[in-house]
Amino acid sequence: MAKVMLTFNATPAPSLAQVKARFGLSDDEIDEAFGVIEVDPETHTQTILVEQAAAARITGQPGWQGQGPFANPKIQPFGPPER
Repeated sequence: MAKVMLTFNATPAPSLAQVKARFGLSDDEIDEAFGVIEVDPETHTQTILVEQAAAARITGQPGWQGQGPFANPKIQPFGPPER
């Protein structure tokens, strides 16, 4: 299944293990290589990449309320490579 991005606010920035425990995520539901990325230090907004089925569970929880899902399209170059 495709993974989608979710954001949530948490301070201090949580570890991957804390996110997995808080949202009840298994190893195969979250992209561990992507990890937890703080996209806005001022608002303490974090981003994770999860399976679509897990996203539905996360956005309904109180506390670190998840927002999304957001698309995560593959970024590719436009046109042929330049020499």
